[in-house]
Amino acid sequence: MLLCPVTKQALTLLSGDEIVQANGAIGSGLLRHTNGNSRPLESGALGTHDRGIIYRVEDDIACLLPELAISSTHDHSASLNAESAGVQRFYDEYGWLKSQSGCYNDTADFTDTRAVSVYYVKECNRRIARQLKSGRYLLDAASGAIPHPDYIPFSENYDFRVCLDFSITALREARAKLGSRGLYVLGDMTRLPFASDSIDDVISLHTIYHIPEKMLSTAVDELVRVVRSDGRVVIVSVWASSPLMDVAMKAKRALGRLKRRILGSGGTQHIVASEARQDLDLYFAPFGYDRYLSEIASRHSATLHLWSSTNADFQKAFFANNRVGLLSAKLVIAAEQLLEPLAARYGQYPMFVLSKKLTEPRPN
Repeated sequence: MLLCPVTKQALTLLSGDEIVQANGAIGSGLLRHTNGNSRPLESGALGTHDRGIIYRVEDDIACLLPELAISSTHDHSASLNAESAGVQRFYDEYGWLKSQSGCYNDTADFTDTRAVSVYYVKECNRRIARQLKSGRYLLDAASGAIPHPDYIPFSENYDFRVCLDFSITALREARAKLGSRGLYVLGDMTRLPFASDSIDDVISLHTIYHIPEKMLSTAVDELVRVVRSDGRVVIVSVWASSPLMDVAMKAKRALGRLKRRILGSGGTQHIVASEARQDLDLYFAPFGYDRYLSEIASRHSATLHLWSSTNADFQKAFFANNRVGLLSAKLVIAAEQLLEPLAARYGQYPMFVLSKKLTEPRPN
């Protein structure tokens, strides 16, 4: 199932003797790390048939980023682009670290963690589960740390959950949750190290908008390439703009201004970024419906579904953390189910369900 992301050759485990030989070649300079690292192989390694390219395996994580290749050549073009490297750094150094409250920084910064919103999001995540079937491998592309308990049951009907991410911190966290039910690969979504038609189903949640704009169609093509002909690729994205959220939040701000005029100003609020992430920018490139049609739906068999019509700002504004707020959340869920096509198109978070086109050429 595993391929070299550079040459697309199959990878197999090196024997103990081969690891000794490879370490000798590394020590003498015959084999070099693309990123300049000179550490010897320790716990394991994968290599192409001729052993011309080798990748280390550490802590049960296959390190298959092109920049981590060990070979007789030194290809600087294999490194992550600047945008992806920035995302990698953000999550390794901040996003998948936990705050004193025990919550991941990414979760604390970008979601509403109150009980009422947790209830609402759990219902949204059930929409993902309903798209999944069963099989041997579920690929979780850019799995992150599997930060939410709702995410774990997605793979309950599969033998293994293949967690791919280019954050080593994320994969270590994911491994702590899944253990032997997971397979862990340090890799790049735009150069998946998997054979074509080798994965039963794929999920990619809240990730595609962190991929460089010019690589969007490449990443989606890769996800569809590796899934079986009867499999599904489930992608949760975010629209660059949401008319539903725009109207709701404008109304909320107007009511707020009216309230301040009547009751007096409550003071100015200043939002200050955490010191831990002051110099860490997270690349964010959401796209709109037209680009979905031109770069995704036109290339693959695609249907548009809803993950959530609301965002965290809406939830904080309209879902009070009490019984009234819970009722509001339930009413939104009911409306989303009744009006899913409209909510998916004009709400905040769409879900793309893709599969191979019947006319799509199969790889040799």
